[in-house]
Amino acid sequence: MLYIIAQIKFLIIFKLLFRLKVTGQENIPQDGPFIIVANHSSLLDPVILGVSIKPKIIFVAAAYLFEIRWLGYLLRKANSIPVQRENDIKAIKQSLKILQQGGVLGIFPEGGIDRQKNNLPVRAGAAYLATKVGVPIVPIKIKGADKVLPRGAKFIRSLNKIEVEIKKPIYCSRQTNKNKEIIKRVVESYIKEIY
Repeated sequence: MLYIIAQIKFLIIFKLLFRLKVTGQENIPQDGPFIIVANHSSLLDPVILGVSIKPKIIFVAAAYLFEIRWLGYLLRKANSIPVQRENDIKAIKQSLKILQQGGVLGIFPEGGIDRQKNNLPVRAGAAYLATKVGVPIVPIKIKGADKVLPRGAKFIRSLNKIEVEIKKPIYCSRQTNKNKEIIKRVVESYIKEIY
């Protein structure tokens, strides 16, 4: 209930201040678990996704983000999963459990804010989880957040318009073994959609 109240409040703020525009709502699966992947250019991105998507999103976030007072507070309130390092087994198990229980995971595949497209150290975590459980991945492109709160900024810099484009889901069949070629193709599919 608190999540829904916070979601409505933030949605109103983002609509008024940043003229938030969300397109492609019809691409959100109506039932069952799924994973959201999005580009990551601002600390506001988790909040933007949280107000743009109706189902509650459990974010998989770098542990250091929990140290930022306001963001850490929001991440903890939203039951986000902290990732300590690249192969954090505890975080992987928690993520799988969320999906197996029908939840929605949010993952930023760059593993950090504002990477250059041609030099992305993209992590394959979303593809691995999706093929392990057999759930769709919904790619989302966020535009304008980097102007509002750029990398390294502590305060809002502008009232730039923010746009969220929800793309068509990428359906992943359940794989019992780690097929690197399949995972690579899934990663390539969603990276193409979010940039």
